[in-house]
Amino acid sequence: MAHRAQWKGHIEIGDFKCAVGLYTASSTSERISFHTINKATGNRVRRDFVDSETDQRVAREDQVKGFEIENGEYLMIDPEEVAAVVPDADKMLDIEAFIPCGKID
Repeated sequence: MAHRAQWKGHIEIGDFKCAVGLYTASSTSERISFHTINKATGNRVRRDFVDSETDQRVAREDQVKGFEIENGEYLMIDPEEVAAVVPDADKMLDIEAFIPCGKID
């Protein structure tokens, strides 16, 4: 199975423009993944997200990220809002060197 690019973009040098892709050195199928295990019983541990005040479980679609402004007061953050304020310059890729294909495993 072919690896999937983590990032795709273009290199521009003057009037020359070339499509590029960045790939990880290993695929997710080659990584080791661990489960959390109860040391005493050997059973897997289930992660439940529970409201700290009501003790009710919170569904994944009802969970959002937040930043604590004051003790117990949070500013909820929408992922689209964060993406909108990231400067374009942060998406710039600086090239330090070109490596011949024969040098890559």
